[in-house]
Amino acid sequence: MDYIALRPCTFAGNRYRIGETVPGDAVMDGKRQVALGTLAARREADAGATDIAITIDGAQISFSAEELQAVFDILQADSRDAAAAIQTEQRENVRQVIAACDSRRSVKTALKDLPTDDSDVDAEAEAEANDEAEGETDDEKEKAGEA
Repeated sequence: MDYIALRPCTFAGNRYRIGETVPGDAVMDGKRQVALGTLAARREADAGATDIAITIDGAQISFSAEELQAVFDILQADSRDAAAAIQTEQRENVRQVIAACDSRRSVKTALKDLPTDDSDVDAEAEAEANDEAEGETDDEKEKAGEA
């Protein structure tokens, strides 16, 4: 069974970088290396697979290699470029991972400003929830506007 290097490592005198395939005959104790997190077992079914699955807040999200690259491109970009990239990003799974991983204020704002299918209803409901949280209702706003 072959393995995939999760960390830079050396087996049988050969160096392997992250993501490279390590031949099974080069690894003496594969189970131990998998347990240590140095290697991941590569099954025959995985040989042609390109989807990657991760779990965020209990939900499993699948990615293709291109989608995962888009996530890292946004995470590595400066805040203005990342916010602009989010505005053009159409894939929901990419947006979910960015929302979970990126804590920059401009990115969070860009994610909130994205249009959704029910954007009018959601925006109105969110505005009302924010106003109620601040203790201000529509009636109070109208009275303040008239005064």
